Amino acid sequence: MTEFIRQYGAVYVTAFLCIMEILEKGMLAHTYKRLIRAASDMGRSEHRLMKSLRMKFDTCYQLKIGVTDVEVFVEKYLQHYRVFGLRLRTWETMGNLLMLLSILTGLGGAVAAMALGLDRNLVFVSLFTGIFGNGLILVFDCLYEIPDKRNLLRIDILDFLENVYKPRLENETFHAQMVEEYQKEYFKDDPERTDKVVNLPARDPLKQKEPAMEFTEEEEEVILDVIREYMG
Repeated sequence: MTEFIRQYGAVYVTAFLCIMEILEKGMLAHTYKRLIRAASDMGRSEHRLMKSLRMKFDTCYQLKIGVTDVEVFVEKYLQHYRVFGLRLRTWETMGNLLMLLSILTGLGGAVAAMALGLDRNLVFVSLFTGIFGNGLILVFDCLYEIPDKRNLLRIDILDFLENVYKPRLENETFHAQMVEEYQKEYFKDDPERTDKVVNLPARDPLKQKEPAMEFTEEEEEVILDVIREYMG
């Protein structure tokens, strides 16, 4: 142990932990940035999470269940989203744990060097590495803005589902007749377009018997998953 401290082992470990935390939070910030870009065009995004949210949301209305609390719906899927097998919150917790370990390693190395009566330069280097490394981490935290990115992602998804998708699905599913009458009134000065609008089939897949209705394996899995959740 004494030889490890004498050879600046604690300093190297502290520096390694600081570098690992900066890289880990950089990966997390990049992930949030990618998710925000996908959420900004959620209606057409092919991102796995955005497609899953749209399909689950759509299926709830096709099954006449609806979504009462959109905020909880979104939070659930954000909490369960995984990157390299770990949830986003877990990655954030790991980053904070690395910061704590780097502080303890730098301080512990300095205290151990003082207790063992080793060179004062070793004490200074251990303290300096811990302070400088964690100061650098705080600078990158300000640059990465992970809490702000997380909040922005949540707001973008909520805005689309609550203010765009939900009203559309509710009208198509529960108020199809009202929508048809509105369209007829809106296009009354354009007979050709009125005929096209009136002849559009109402979106009611549970009542309409379409002979060629087929689902992909992914869609079937989503429907079964929603039914299982609803039936408890």
